[in-house]
Amino acid sequence: MSLRKLQDEFIAALNPLYDPGEAANIWYLVIESLTEINLRTHPQTIFTPDGCFIKSIHDIIRRLQNYEPIQYILNEAWFYDIPFFVNHHVLIPRPETEELVDWIIRENTKAIIHVLDIGTGSGCIPVILKRKIPLAYIWSCDISEQALKVAQKNATQYKTPINFLHLDFLNEQNWSKLPKVDIMVSNPPYIPQKDKAGMHRNVVQYEPHTALFVTDENPLIFYDAIARAGRQLLQPDGKIYVEIHEALGTDTVAVFTQYGYSATLKKDMQGKDRFVKAVYA
Repeated sequence: MSLRKLQDEFIAALNPLYDPGEAANIWYLVIESLTEINLRTHPQTIFTPDGCFIKSIHDIIRRLQNYEPIQYILNEAWFYDIPFFVNHHVLIPRPETEELVDWIIRENTKAIIHVLDIGTGSGCIPVILKRKIPLAYIWSCDISEQALKVAQKNATQYKTPINFLHLDFLNEQNWSKLPKVDIMVSNPPYIPQKDKAGMHRNVVQYEPHTALFVTDENPLIFYDAIARAGRQLLQPDGKIYVEIHEALGTDTVAVFTQYGYSATLKKDMQGKDRFVKAVYA
């Protein structure tokens, strides 16, 4: 079987889960992962699939047809400008979180800063911050030991020294274990349970629910904890940057203002309320 025929079979097999353009993008990711050949930039590359390769492609098709995200299948997700190792213990990094990280990088040009990342997951936020602000001192915490193993793997891969802490941030007694910092950043769980029914199966079935969902009764629980912790942990003129639920922007701002912060709501590239920056007045 030729590579072209295998590509046509791959794209057809993913219909109607993915439109042809998206299926083609997945195909290119798969080929690059399996062969290190970039067919987008080298479309004339000659490669003849053998039986083992064809079996690998068919296995990937089967997993995709079961709604498993390609990032988990390949154990790789690009974030900012580098690929990260990911598995089912961590969220797949999103473009919106890239915007959050970029905002922090652009606004904080001081060479030496101290940063606390809350709910690190794959470690994508602290790794990029350390790469772009090399003199930064960064601490990252997560309640999941498995997530921290993934984050440490990525930090080691990119030689970015980060202080990882295993703790439950919602437990106030753990705040004494955290350092004084200039910046707190978090992409915490913020999706109410009631929203689950309307979400894509590839998210609900495969991504870790503890990193996604909060109760309907208290959807802003993490922002309330971050705001209270910030009063103890932030240095003078310290700042908090958080990713938020698009429908809860005004409510999230109100959480920070009630604790004495000056809070700013920012939209993402899709025009949705997606981020809040809070400065303790």
